[in-house]
Amino acid sequence: MKLYSKTLSPFGRTVSIVALELGLAEDIEEIDTTVKPTAPNTAFQALTPMRKIPALATDDGLVLTDSPVIVDYLCARVGDKRVLGRGTPAEWKIRADYALTRAATECAVAGRYETAVRPADKVWDAWVDDLADKVRAVLAVLEAAPPDHGGALTVADISLGVLLEYLDGRYGGLWRADHPNLVAWLAPLSAHPSFVATKPTF
Repeated sequence: MKLYSKTLSPFGRTVSIVALELGLAEDIEEIDTTVKPTAPNTAFQALTPMRKIPALATDDGLVLTDSPVIVDYLCARVGDKRVLGRGTPAEWKIRADYALTRAATECAVAGRYETAVRPADKVWDAWVDDLADKVRAVLAVLEAAPPDHGGALTVADISLGVLLEYLDGRYGGLWRADHPNLVAWLAPLSAHPSFVATKPTF
C-alpha cells in the first residue's frame, strides 16, 4: 500500500499512528506529497482528483481519500476492534469524539492557512476568530471530561493528541494555559512510541 501524505498534516499523522498501532507500518510506503492552494500538484491529482491528503492506494488499485475512511479500512483489514471500538458499547462514543476532534483540527488547519498562506491584505479576521472560537469550544468540552476509553488507545485519543500537538507546533501551545487537564492527559500519550515515531518538526 502507498500512503500519500505530509509529515505536518495532522490528518496524515493520525493515519500513520493508526497504522503503527495496527502493526501495518511495514506494509505501507509513505510518499511525501505536497498540496498547496493555487499550486496544483497535477501528478497527485491524476491519482485522486481532489488533491487531498492523506490518500491511500491499496494493493488492489483502490484509492481511498479522507482520513476517517482510511482509518476504517485499515482497522477492517486486520479485524481490529480496539481503535474504533468496533462492535463494542464504546464504539459510537469513540466515533463521536473522533469526529469532534477532527472537526476542531479542520478549523485549526484552516486558521493556519488563512493567516500563513493567504495574502495579508485578504485575511478575514472575523473568520479566523470564528475558527479559533470553535477550537476553544471543543477544547473546553474535552477539558471538562478528558477522553477515557478504558486504557485502550483509540482513534479518538490519537486524533485529540495529534490536534493538541499541532496546536503546540502551529499556535505556540497557547491552549495549555487554560487546559491543565488536557495537558496532564497529553503527557503520557506524547511519550507513546507511535507518537514519538511520527512527531513532526514544525
